[in-house]
Amino acid sequence: YFLEDDRYSIPVGIATFKKLVFKDEIFAIMGPYTTPTLKALFGQIEKLQIPDVAGIPQPSAANPIKKYIFITAEFYDDDFGVIFEYIVKELKPKDPKIAFCTYEGESGKEVTDSIKKWAGLYKLSIHKEIVPLGALEVSSQVLRMKRKGITHILVHHPAPGAAVLLRELKKFGLDIPVFADLLSCSEDLVKLAGDASKNYVGAHSFSSWYNESPGMKKLRKVTLKYNPGTDKPWRTKNYVGSWVPTMILCEGIARAGRNLTPESCVRALESIKNFDTQGLCPPVSYSATKHKGFSACKLFRADPSTGKLVPFTDWRSPPELP
Repeated sequence: YFLEDDRYSIPVGIATFKKLVFKDEIFAIMGPYTTPTLKALFGQIEKLQIPDVAGIPQPSAANPIKKYIFITAEFYDDDFGVIFEYIVKELKPKDPKIAFCTYEGESGKEVTDSIKKWAGLYKLSIHKEIVPLGALEVSSQVLRMKRKGITHILVHHPAPGAAVLLRELKKFGLDIPVFADLLSCSEDLVKLAGDASKNYVGAHSFSSWYNESPGMKKLRKVTLKYNPGTDKPWRTKNYVGSWVPTMILCEGIARAGRNLTPESCVRALESIKNFDTQGLCPPVSYSATKHKGFSACKLFRADPSTGKLVPFTDWRSPPELP
């Protein structure tokens, strides 16, 4: 296993990809997990025939289908489809005023299009605020939302930025629900935001480290065998999000048998149907025409008193578009 950090830089990402392929002679890859770098490498992954099994949450990674890329996560788009349906059909606000907070970047642009799509389905208007990556305060954004009478906030931002937003909301007395996709749905968010996370709800397709499902018990047992005494602090959902792709890749390799090639691995992965991870995520299925394993997620509520993310729904899929 070789680990490389692209530091959210396209040139660095391309360089590390070439190092892995030509120096380390890897058979398969997981990632990259940054949208711009992944897009820049679509052609190279195809040309060099590198199976890529990863929890990449962007539609551009699967639509149109990429022969060697297999997705083991829901899309940000799926998360917000579930969130919009929950707000409209279960919370049933009378006059919702919704704000969307994100950052400038390729991922933020794709998710902005997603927000517009789901808002259009429910005939809702959206106020957009930009929260820069690395921001230490967002008082002007929060005050604008307060003046506009915003009732619900949607967030697409890594955990540190989302935590800054939550703390500023508490500081200025804006006591309203905040809904986010998998990007910030992490125990790190609860730790960073503290009591300010009490109104936070995140969508995610992976269970938490402290979940008692059979799959998570096995994950903890194997992890602690190699790293005894490290049960706390809890691994985040990103840890589970790396475990599941590894499971899927190993299943594909096993099904390919002794004649393992990129082509036989692709065919084997495409044969996976309703693969049961025993509670780590929804069942995983691929085909020759679909390389996205699932679309479902759960909604988790932050519990500042324990630092946990507590699920309050089962797996949910986004609504069908007309």
